[in-house]
Formats: sequence, C-alpha cells, structure tokens
Amino acid sequence: SKGLECYVRKGAPKKGDGLLVGGVMAFVMGIVAMVRLSKDVPRKLTEAALYGNSVCYEESMSKQNQAQFAAPVSSSEYMLMVKRMAELEEKCMFLDLKPANVDTETEEKLQAALNRVQVLEQELSETKKALEETLVGQKEIL
Repeated sequence: SKGLECYVRKGAPKKGDGLLVGGVMAFVMGIVAMVRLSKDVPRKLTEAALYGNSVCYEESMSKQNQAQFAAPVSSSEYMLMVKRMAELEEKCMFLDLKPANVDTETEEKLQAALNRVQVLEQELSETKKALEETLVGQKEIL
C-alpha cells in the first residue's frame, strides 16, 4: 500500500469531471451547428413549414406564376406542335426497333476482333519463343 501511495498525484482530476465538460461542449456545438446549417434552408420551405396553411403559399405562388405564363397558344400553333410530336414518336418507335439489329452486328464485329487479338497474341508468343531459342543458340556459338 505504501508503494501505491507514492505514485498518486495530488490534485489529479477525478474520472467523472471530464464527462460533464464533454457533454456540455457537445450540446453547445450541436446548437451552433443547427444554427449555421439552418441558414442554408430555402426561405420558401421555412415559410411553408411556419404557416402550415398551403393557401398562403399558393397565393404567393399564383401571383408569381401569372407573370411567367405567356399568352394562350393558338389552334394553328397547337396543331403544328401535335404534328411535331407525332413525328418524334414515329422516330422513337423506329429507333426502338433498330437497336436489336445493330446489337447483333456490333456483337459479331467485336467477336471477330477478339478472335483476331487472340490469334495475334498466340503468334507473338510463338515469335518470342523462337527469338529466345535463337538467342540461346547464339550464346552457345559465342
């Protein structure tokens, strides 16, 4: 017991003191983080959450949207747009049918290229072996 007492430091902090300070610091930092992050929230979202009534939000939006809307579309412009949409739909349907043929052709080309690469690798390996044999034979001669 005498040996243990000589290593105890006088005025050493107790184990529980650090937990209280750490807890308070974490709480304060959490509040600071919430305040700083809440600055980035768009004002419209906060207004909608505060008022809770969509009527106020819809009224302000309807005033903004009225300025954005252009004059109504004439019937001739509408028919022109319908024709363009029909043409686009036809083109899309044509393109939907086409990839099946393109995929098989592309796959065949890729397979042929892969086979050619394998043949070239095999020829390269054979050439390398022949070169090594030639070098060994040349060293034997010298």
